[in-house]
Amino acid sequence: MRPLPLIVIVLAGSLAASEAAPAYPLWDGVESVADYAKKVNLPPTKTLDLGNGVKLELVLIPAGKFVMGTPEPEKAVVGQTMTGISGGLLLLVVAVWLVRAWRHRKRPQFSMGFMLVMTFVAAVGVWGGVRWNEALKHQYYFSAEHPARPVTLTQPFYLGKYAVTQEQYQTVIGTNPSNFKGTDKPVENVSWDDAQAFCKKVTEQTNSSVGLPTEAEWEYACRAGTRTEYYSGDVESDLDRVAWYAANSKRTPHPVGQKEPNNFGLYDMHGNIWQWCQDLWEENYANLPNENPQGPAEGAYRVLRGGSWNLNPVDSRSARRVRHDPVQRHYLFGMRVRLVPAFGAR
Repeated sequence: MRPLPLIVIVLAGSLAASEAAPAYPLWDGVESVADYAKKVNLPPTKTLDLGNGVKLELVLIPAGKFVMGTPEPEKAVVGQTMTGISGGLLLLVVAVWLVRAWRHRKRPQFSMGFMLVMTFVAAVGVWGGVRWNEALKHQYYFSAEHPARPVTLTQPFYLGKYAVTQEQYQTVIGTNPSNFKGTDKPVENVSWDDAQAFCKKVTEQTNSSVGLPTEAEWEYACRAGTRTEYYSGDVESDLDRVAWYAANSKRTPHPVGQKEPNNFGLYDMHGNIWQWCQDLWEENYANLPNENPQGPAEGAYRVLRGGSWNLNPVDSRSARRVRHDPVQRHYLFGMRVRLVPAFGAR
C-alpha cells in the first residue's frame, strides 16, 4: 500500500484536532446563555440520570473573560499619605506655637484659631489613619485573592445548577454522611476525596465527563459577568437576596434553590455550603497562567469556594477562597459538579 502524501496526513491531523477542541467564541457579557448556546450549537442545559428517578441538572457556562480575585485597595496609599501629612502639620503647628510662646516669654495660650487648626489637622490624621487601617485589614484578610488579573476561559462547560444534594449523593454512593439531614439540602461532611469518588461514579453511570470545577471556572461562573462583591451587589442586603449565611440561616443549611439565581441560572453560589474545587492551593495568582488557569501540580491543600450558612458576608464573596486538607470532612463542606461538553473536552 502506497504511503499517504504528507499534506494529507497534516490535513487529517488538523481536522482531528479541530474536531476534538474547536475554537469557541467568548461570551460578550450581555448575550443570554440561550443565545450563546445556539451560536455554539450546544444545549443550554443538561440533565444527568442518576438512577431511581433522581436527576442532576446542569447549565451551560459560556467561554469568556473576567477579572479573577480582589484588586489591591487604594486606601493604603491615601491613608498613609494623609496620616503622614497630618502628623507633620501637627508637629509644625505645635512647634510654631511653642517657639512663639518662648520668644514672648509668655505661658502658652490656647487661642480659638489655634484650637480650630489643631482640630482640623487631627481630623485629617484620624481620617487617614482609618483608611490606612482598613487597607491593612484588607491586605491581611484578602491577601490570598491578590493580584487580581484578567483570566480567559477558552472552553464552555456545564456546571451544576445547584450544589449536590443529599438525595443525589445517597443515590450514587449509597450513604448520606450529612450532619443536617434533608433530601433537598446540600450534602455535607464530604471530603475532596469523597467528591472525587462521587464524580467518578457519575461519570461511569452516565458516560459523561463529570468532575469538580477549577476555582477559576467556579469564580467566573459565580460572577456571571459582575464585578461586585457578590453577584447580586456590594452590600449585605444584596447578599440576603441570594444566600443563606449567618444573619438569615438560623444556624442551619437550607434546601437548594430557594434564593435568587445569578445571570447564568446558578443557585446558592454564595453561602449555604462551601464547595470543593479541583485545584491544589496556589497562594499567589501571579504564578498561574492567564488562560485556563489551574492550581499547581503539587501541594498539600485543595480549594473551597462560596462560604456557608454560618459565616459572615465577607466569607461569601465571589472572590473568597480557603484551603483545606483533601481528606478533611466537615459539616460545612459540600460540592457542585462540572461537566465537559462532548466537544472541547480537556
